[in-house]
Amino acid sequence: MVSLETIAPLRYRSRFGDGNLNGRSYGGQILGQAMMAATLSAPEDRPAAMLQLLFLRGADPARRITFDAQILQDGKRFSSRHIVGQQGEQTVLSAQATFCAPQPGPRHAARFARLEDPEGLPDLTAIPDALMAQLRPLGPYSPLIKPSMDFRVPEIERQLSATTAEPRLRFWIRSRQPLATGSRAQAAVFAYLSDWWLNFSSVGGHLRDLQARAPLYLSSLNHCIWFHRAFSPDAWMHVDTESPCADGGRGLSIARVHDRDGTMLATSIQETLMVHPDGDA
Repeated sequence: MVSLETIAPLRYRSRFGDGNLNGRSYGGQILGQAMMAATLSAPEDRPAAMLQLLFLRGADPARRITFDAQILQDGKRFSSRHIVGQQGEQTVLSAQATFCAPQPGPRHAARFARLEDPEGLPDLTAIPDALMAQLRPLGPYSPLIKPSMDFRVPEIERQLSATTAEPRLRFWIRSRQPLATGSRAQAAVFAYLSDWWLNFSSVGGHLRDLQARAPLYLSSLNHCIWFHRAFSPDAWMHVDTESPCADGGRGLSIARVHDRDGTMLATSIQETLMVHPDGDA
């Protein structure tokens, strides 16, 4: 889903579309393909360090996206790229990515203690219908899972129930497709996964008040990833996401990502448009 066709130097084109329930391209695929375009244009010995992306328009999954990469920097330590994605005459995304080999320096990371084995958790198909119905106000949220990912939510009843949901969600996720050691697609595949359920923390705490309302209109506005180290997303990752603020129709979600052993892998931040379609507060 993130592979690209090289059509000219620094120019790439998507091979596949991956639609959402709303008929637009899944935001994670946009992220993954933009990250892949930046990676293909960067030195092979410099892994991804950062991706910042603006979703400018909803993309049509039935049409291919052309990605143009601009070299911003190839310095002593960092390589930076600007990526623009277009469908026909419309620009659908603008992104910047930075690559950097590990440098010597002080180290610290937020701690994580594993509370459960993800292999023993049910997937979303096991969610009771009554609990799934409580997610109706969140529009695109459903028990469907992308076939390329494995996704498990611990304490499903407590975390997803309208009476107990909070502006926080933690879950486990991984790619179902094994990646070769050192694959250049690792960062792009993680970017693909990083969009999944990330903004639930922005809306989850409002579930109780939203039960009698029409579904919210939700749309990702921008998304940032900081890669703290190189890693393969085909192993289980624990994602702990929380929302410090939602105001003015925009919610912010921050995610810390660790592996099963407690090593911090990445941090993701997303801003989401979350508005009542009837225009009432």
